[in-house]
Amino acid sequence: MKTTIEEYLDLDVVNVYEKDKNRIQYTEQIEAALIKEAKNGYPYEIAGFVLGSKKNGEEVISSIYPVENVAQEQERRFEIHGLDYLKAENYALNHGLEVLGIYHSHPDYPAIPSKHDLKFAQDVFAYLIISVDAAGLTLINSWKKQNEKFIQQDIAIINKTKN
Repeated sequence: MKTTIEEYLDLDVVNVYEKDKNRIQYTEQIEAALIKEAKNGYPYEIAGFVLGSKKNGEEVISSIYPVENVAQEQERRFEIHGLDYLKAENYALNHGLEVLGIYHSHPDYPAIPSKHDLKFAQDVFAYLIISVDAAGLTLINSWKKQNEKFIQQDIAIINKTKN
C-alpha cells in the first residue's frame, strides 16, 4: 500500500517546479458543496463543472454544475457525456457565467492528477480534484494543464460579500 504523496506523484503528469500564475477563488459555500458532492458519491468518482467569471487574472467560481459520471469504472475514473458539457455551457451562457473548469473526486486517492486525468485535460480549464476517504476526510487541489503536464493552481477562499 502506498503511504506517502511521493509514491502517488507521477512526474510525467505533474510539473512540481511551476505553479499557475492565476489562482482560483471560491466561497466557503462552494467548497462545502464540492465536499458534499464528493462525500455523497463515495466510493465512486463524481464530476461536474465549476462556473463563474474571470476578474483581474483570477478565476472566481460562483456555482457548480454537477453531472453524471458515465465512466464504466467509476471507482477510479470519471467521464462526462458531451451533451452534459453542452448543457453546462448553455446554463453558464444563460446566467452570465463562464465554464471555468471541471471538478471530480478521487476516492481513497490524493487530490493529484493521474495519467487518465491528463489524457483528457484541456488547457483552458481548471481541474479541481477532491480527495475523499472512507472516514470522510477531504482535500481539494486545483490544477491547470500547461506544456502537456499539470501545474498546481493556488486556491483562495473568499468572503461571499466580496463576490
